[in-house]
Amino acid sequence: MVQLHLTCKDCKVIRCHFRSSEQAQDWLRRLNSVVRPPARLDELFAFAFHSCSATLPAERDLHEEICHAGEHVRGRFKGEVQRMGFSNHSAWRISDINNNFRLCATYPEQLLVPSWVTDKELENVASFRSWKRIPAVVYRHQSTGAVIGRCGQPEVSWWGWRNADDEHLVQSIAKACTMDPAAIKPLTEPPMTPSQKLLILDARSYAAAVANRAKGGGCECPEYYPNCEVMFMGMANIHSIRRSFQCLRALCAQVPDPANWLSALEGTKWLQHLSLLLKASLLVVNAVDRDRRPVLVHCSDGWDRTPQIVALAKLQLDPYYRTMEVSRHAQTCTV
Repeated sequence: MVQLHLTCKDCKVIRCHFRSSEQAQDWLRRLNSVVRPPARLDELFAFAFHSCSATLPAERDLHEEICHAGEHVRGRFKGEVQRMGFSNHSAWRISDINNNFRLCATYPEQLLVPSWVTDKELENVASFRSWKRIPAVVYRHQSTGAVIGRCGQPEVSWWGWRNADDEHLVQSIAKACTMDPAAIKPLTEPPMTPSQKLLILDARSYAAAVANRAKGGGCECPEYYPNCEVMFMGMANIHSIRRSFQCLRALCAQVPDPANWLSALEGTKWLQHLSLLLKASLLVVNAVDRDRRPVLVHCSDGWDRTPQIVALAKLQLDPYYRTMEVSRHAQTCTV
């Protein structure tokens, strides 16, 4: 029997059976033509979907959103700003410094920053943060006023470089939270504990952060960020995660051995990686919700681990992100 084995990203293994090797080769060519990088931009699925949507009455609204993506994203951004209550006080502002993605190609065009931080200062901060990913606020807890921000690592290198505007921006994020009306605690609440320092959550281990200094990166020095606390989570980098997932996938593809399966699963370290990720997100949740502390999350370059931690924390903090809109005219369904 001639077969093709398709290994999917979600650990599924699909086995296709064919009557002849010629038929299998034909389907192999078809699959390769689909999965290979397109020769032209308009060969991407998004363009075919866009073209199809324009002809279907039921998809006309979606087609309009695709055609006016920039306007749609800006409108959604402002809607989120209002929903989370940033517009209820003057400590925050929307900066258009990244219009047309001129400052950072991987950040949105509009950014939330403390109102007194100028665009000139943001430009100086971008020169100090990896991939120009400046500390930008992405969530506000409506009950406590504490925020979650994300960024790339500071480029301190072995020389221990400093950036006064970066230090000022991080301090300003903490200051803006103290000015939030929600931060004024009612008299009926028990007094809060000691320190309300901003928590800088570094997804890496301390050793990895120091090693990054050899490549021009590094981590925040507590002496330069006096009102902050730096915490290292010891999460593995993307290469280790990929190797762990490959081991997990190989284990799932084997004939199960009940006597050794759990120890083999532990050997992949997959559950360990998930545990650290959940622990990091829970620390963010407790800091923002229970301790009323703002949190700034980053790893090396501000991708992979950083959005995973932030997104999981937001899912736990806000039912809005656990709610699906079934259709434009239907009620929402909360998960």
